[in-house]
Amino acid sequence: MSNLIKIPVIYYHSFGPMLKDWPKRFLTLDLKYFERQLEYFKKSYNVITLNEYYNIKSGSSVSPQNPLVITIDDGYLDNWIWAFPLLKKYNLPATIFVSPEMVDTRSIVRPNLEDLWKGKTTKGELSVNGYMSWDEMKIMTTNGLINFQSHTMSHTKYFVSDRITGFHHPGADCIYPIGNLFPELKPFYISNPDFEKKVPYGTPFFEWRSSIVAKKVDINPDFVNECVQALKGLDLSNYDFKTAFNKVEPVYNDYRKDGKIILSTESDEAHKKRVLYELVDSKNIIEEKLNTKVEFLAWPHGDHTEELHELALKSGYKATTTGNLKAGERSDRIGPRIGIRIYYKNLMFDTMRLDLKIKAFKGNGVAGFVKSIYKAFKGG
Repeated sequence: MSNLIKIPVIYYHSFGPMLKDWPKRFLTLDLKYFERQLEYFKKSYNVITLNEYYNIKSGSSVSPQNPLVITIDDGYLDNWIWAFPLLKKYNLPATIFVSPEMVDTRSIVRPNLEDLWKGKTTKGELSVNGYMSWDEMKIMTTNGLINFQSHTMSHTKYFVSDRITGFHHPGADCIYPIGNLFPELKPFYISNPDFEKKVPYGTPFFEWRSSIVAKKVDINPDFVNECVQALKGLDLSNYDFKTAFNKVEPVYNDYRKDGKIILSTESDEAHKKRVLYELVDSKNIIEEKLNTKVEFLAWPHGDHTEELHELALKSGYKATTTGNLKAGERSDRIGPRIGIRIYYKNLMFDTMRLDLKIKAFKGNGVAGFVKSIYKAFKGG
């Protein structure tokens, strides 16, 4: 069989009950949908490991019929609590891409769904949010089903210009700007109600890009302080960007005219050093902590360049995800991956929608046609 076979690679993030106050709750898949999809994969596909995927793509192995790969990004604690027991139940392998800076460094193993099945815990006691610990990940590797690979070191974004895109307010998506200032708090930000209070409300947020591609800038703290003071009388619990920006616009224009918002921009040399930290240090730490080989890399947010991909290969990776680039069918590329979300809130129809996406990816003409009609009907 040709090593250019199109093998669908599914990717998830979070599982279980959706947190209404978490800005990234859209990443969470309800458990009943996840289990229904695992049943469907078990019945309809041969779920293979990422290493088997690579061997097939590189021509060193023959593909089974209907291969499929399951991947999970970010390393949220719910991967251990909810997803892992179900993957074990259906005996399906998966690769989880983790970022060491986001790992809960405590020596801790929390109860999971298996404990609930055995009557050792209650559902309420499983309502814990955050990121997995190394101890939990070690347990997940013991039966060979779960494999951990790199999602870079920091999984963050940095400001890259003086264009204001928002202001800090209650409920804001603030993991990146605050996490960059307090990296030790990153693994706990989801369950820490004081995390968003680490910087004052009214703090300006600027255009940002993924760490791996960002040439980060240092913002003048005097400008930040003036923005915070200008917005002190505004009710930011009813946040409106235009209203907030109008209040700081005179100060913004003055600072910008004089070129005083950005104090410095990261040099090419500093950027390359930081990229190597993202690629090499993440690989080394995961290998050391989990006694495993790290040979695959998923780019956070999909952001990267072909040059960064080549640097990853030189750093010891066999392949990286295609992310936002069209890389074609290559053995050193994973994907493009198929993201999962709920469309109809109906188990049967959502499984049919998933089946359609997979078949369209594989080049099924009928599925592709139906998908195009569906997109046209939904307005893209």
